[in-house]
Amino acid sequence: MRKDRLNVKQKAKVIGIVITSCPVCGNPINFDRQVTKICAYCEEIVHIDLDKVEVSLHGPVPETKKMKISMN
Repeated sequence: MRKDRLNVKQKAKVIGIVITSCPVCGNPINFDRQVTKICAYCEEIVHIDLDKVEVSLHGPVPETKKMKISMN
């Protein structure tokens, strides 16, 4: 069994909720289609760039299967 890991990054279109943490206090903050929110815990204004949200896939690399990911 191989211990290699598959690391893939691609751009994602946001169609649901993006859950992240506040950069000031670290508590969770949810973004839907809004790009600016006020943190409910520390009242800091938080901005997210929904065009630059990345999706990462971390998993084992299959030994016999090759995978090609398009970054269009």
